[in-house]
Amino acid sequence: MTRGCGFLGGCGIGEVFLQEHFVLAELYARLDADVLAWFKREGRGLGCWPTTDAGLPMPTVNEFWEVASQVASERGGLVVGFAKDAEQPDLGSALDNVFGFAPKAPATVISLSDWADWVEQVEAFYRLRPDWGRAKRGAADANYYRVRFYEFEGATNSASSTAFGASRPFSRSLDDLSFGGYATPLSGFQGVTFWPRVLARVIDFVVHYIAAILAGFLFALLLAIAAGGRPPAWVLQRVFQRHFAGFVAGILGVFAYHVICTSIHGSTAGKLLLRMQVIQDDGSPCRPKSAIVRELGYFVDALFFGLIGYFAMHEDPEQKRLGDGWADTIVCKRAQVPSTSKRAGMRFVLGLLLGITADIALVMTGLLIQMNS
Repeated sequence: MTRGCGFLGGCGIGEVFLQEHFVLAELYARLDADVLAWFKREGRGLGCWPTTDAGLPMPTVNEFWEVASQVASERGGLVVGFAKDAEQPDLGSALDNVFGFAPKAPATVISLSDWADWVEQVEAFYRLRPDWGRAKRGAADANYYRVRFYEFEGATNSASSTAFGASRPFSRSLDDLSFGGYATPLSGFQGVTFWPRVLARVIDFVVHYIAAILAGFLFALLLAIAAGGRPPAWVLQRVFQRHFAGFVAGILGVFAYHVICTSIHGSTAGKLLLRMQVIQDDGSPCRPKSAIVRELGYFVDALFFGLIGYFAMHEDPEQKRLGDGWADTIVCKRAQVPSTSKRAGMRFVLGLLLGITADIALVMTGLLIQMNS
């Protein structure tokens, strides 16, 4: 029998159930002595950490397995996750503990799985029992396995986790506590910090500036063609003087550029050069609606020379600015992005061309409004 050490795929009672022999020594060293004493006194391994959040119902063991059986029936088994540096189960081996619960019949590891399968399972549990809260999204670089249960009836909680499932309410995972940097980020991804993202914005501003120059050249060329030669001086003066319409058109151009590039590829020119990509919290590609929401949020984050965004990211474990939080997105390194969410190079080229074209079109529209105002 192989002892279980898997991520929780259902209610929020814990994202990672860590057995004693899988816990890093550094983690123990950083825990408060009183906390360790409580674990020792109660006979616990680290894992399904109890919380005191009010208002969330406490599922019983039978309730948990009832929902787990529905999910397993719908999906042909459950998915468990193991950190890469943890002991891995063999295919065909049996787990005597899954998510801190011990079923009467063995839980057999039947196949390899992946993070996308895990995320679907989280949503399946949440769909059946939203009042339990949504589990965290796991880690994209963990190892995942499918487990089949041959009997759910009468499943009981293991001796090492009874109090966690029966003594107090719970909704959050081990991740919510600080373990001196050893806790996994909430979505399983490490967000890019403030200053690299500022540099990416600067690069994108240069792209916009070049697009604006090109827009001015094209507009002047069209004016010359329409005038049959050189346009009148007063027209050129009105077109190229500073005007509120031109300012608004420029902002809209930058907005369209970012939304289009992010929606199609996940990266603008600046982000791709710095090997960044915007994805949803669940690891899926950034959706158009999310791209719009996060870019609208940028106008709030950029207030006071970016201090709003800076402090928001400083307080967030995933380095999210306000716009990311509202859109459920995260900016991470492309090396962390799941392979299913990485876009091909041609999609980037398409997004960049469409984004720059929209930017130029909006700038030219602003120049046209200026000319006629």
